Amino acid sequence: MGLFNQRKPRPFRHRYMFVDERKERIRDIEEKAKAELGMKADGRQEHERIQGMFINATRHVRKRRERKLAGGFVLTYGVIVVLLIMLFAIWKILLTM
Repeated sequence: MGLFNQRKPRPFRHRYMFVDERKERIRDIEEKAKAELGMKADGRQEHERIQGMFINATRHVRKRRERKLAGGFVLTYGVIVVLLIMLFAIWKILLTM
């Protein structure tokens, strides 16, 4: 009867070699206590700080971000839309002649 009942594979359990779980638990408890007392700022600020470091490290991403903040994308898309409208108007005029 074992033909149709396949055994489930053994679950994967990864054990970290160089991690002290006790220290992590203590650190988590300290962070929660600091957050309750209002000593520590929101965790989102750290995330944004790290994200900014990666953006500033790469030249092409930094330039793209600077153009976007300066309005370069809006200007580029605006010019493209205006050109398309002008081409469409010229095409309509040429068809009516």
